[in-house]
Amino acid sequence: MRKIFRDATACLTLVLLAGIMVMTLPATLSRQGAMANDDAGGEVRLTVRGSGLPVPRFVTLKSDEVNMRAGPGTEYPVLWQYRKEGLPLRVEAEFGVWRKVVDHDGITGWMHHSMLSLKRHALVTASSARIFASPESGASLLAVAERNALLELQSCPTQWCRVTAGDIRGWVARTALWGLLDGEVLN
Repeated sequence: MRKIFRDATACLTLVLLAGIMVMTLPATLSRQGAMANDDAGGEVRLTVRGSGLPVPRFVTLKSDEVNMRAGPGTEYPVLWQYRKEGLPLRVEAEFGVWRKVVDHDGITGWMHHSMLSLKRHALVTASSARIFASPESGASLLAVAERNALLELQSCPTQWCRVTAGDIRGWVARTALWGLLDGEVLN
């Protein structure tokens, strides 16, 4: 049996084979596991079982060699290969064991969940980030992190984030970092 659902922006094909549902690149994904029609916009939305964790969220790469693919499966071509363990990525959608992710340059693709970690890191996106002894710009300066430096996030209760980098532990202004959702609080 084959059902095709269409809307103005995307197409979704469902194929039922011996009770197993196989899907090709869904229009909209979330994590609940059922199909719903959004009454407000009339949009057909497919929800696919995933981790059950909130989307969007940030994750990091588990290894120094991770492929980003064009779609949620090994049959899709590799778009990029990332070579920096700990690099933060934003998860935008889930499709089974695959995660649709966005990097700090806005590049979007799919990665297998086993290549991603919930450990939190942030990337310095400002020209540099000053690391202070306490969460205020008048505190003692401990170090300066250069652009593209990776810092492990310990907490971000306000506009300051507690970070570690090697043996340095201190506070960085949130605005200098990429790896946090707007308004996200880490304790």
